[in-house]
Amino acid sequence: MKHRNTGFTIVELLIVIVVIGILAAITIVAFNGVQQRAENNKTVSAVKEYAKLAQAYAAEKSEYPIVNWACLAPHTTPTAARCGNLTDGVSTCGGGGASSNATFDTALKTVASKLPELSSQQMNCGGKTYAGAWYHSTDGRTATIQYYLRGNVDTCPSIGSLRHVSRGQTNDTTWCNTTLPAL
Repeated sequence: MKHRNTGFTIVELLIVIVVIGILAAITIVAFNGVQQRAENNKTVSAVKEYAKLAQAYAAEKSEYPIVNWACLAPHTTPTAARCGNLTDGVSTCGGGGASSNATFDTALKTVASKLPELSSQQMNCGGKTYAGAWYHSTDGRTATIQYYLRGNVDTCPSIGSLRHVSRGQTNDTTWCNTTLPAL
């Protein structure tokens, strides 16, 4: 009577392990792309909401909130939100010195009970760490919103009917500049 061995050979087991490894690598790469797009979409969605809030404020007050480089994020003390260049505040990729602005938050809270939240993702631009979005209006008649997206984004996403006036690309960071309608 011949005894037949059952089970897998070492070669068969190695082939299965290699195939599982390849599938895992493909899944991880695909997931990273999805995660990056989700974070970018969260930022774009929040920027759209801030633009709507600024326009609603302007409809009530006949001017946009007048502030210089206010971060778009709910700001709570003692940890103030920061955006732009988080490394040293020097602008090499836009938004160098943007920071919390309670006046801006208070103005927008007259038209909304809760402010939108941006993604907390951080990006490298010119060897420095950047994050977030910020608002700027010096005269109340014109206003811009600038923001960062991770990756080489060919065109800045549409923010409703708002016009993109510029776009920058450095390393793995895209910088978008959007203008709100002039009053």
